[in-house]
Amino acid sequence: MDCYRFRGDILDHRGDLAGANRAYRDAVALAPDLPAAYYSWGLALARNGELIDAEARLKDAHQRGPHWADPLKAWGDVLVRQGKSKEALLKYDEALLYAPNWATLKAVRDALAHRSESAI
Repeated sequence: MDCYRFRGDILDHRGDLAGANRAYRDAVALAPDLPAAYYSWGLALARNGELIDAEARLKDAHQRGPHWADPLKAWGDVLVRQGKSKEALLKYDEALLYAPNWATLKAVRDALAHRSESAI
C-alpha cells in the first residue's frame, strides 16, 4: 500500500494529479481500513485546490485513524481555505487532544483564534 501511496506523492509533486489520484485509489483499494493513503490523497487534493474532495479524503483518514492528529490538522487547514474558521478551530482543537505538544498546530490554531476574535 505504501508503495502506491508514495507513488501518488511523487506524481502529485511532479504536477500529475490524475496519475496521483490513480495511485492513491490503488493504495486505498489495497488497504481500505488504514488512514495513511486517504491522508496523503487529501493533502495532494488540497495542494491542487480540490478542497471539497480534499475534505472528504481527510475525513476518511480521520475515520480510519481517529486518534491521529495529522488528518485533523490538515482538515482544519482546508476549512480555513474555504472560509470556515469556526469549523477549522474545532478540528484544530480536536487535533490538539491527540498531539498536545505540536507547536505548529498550536501556533496555527492560536493565530486563527486571534484573527477570529479581531473580526468580531
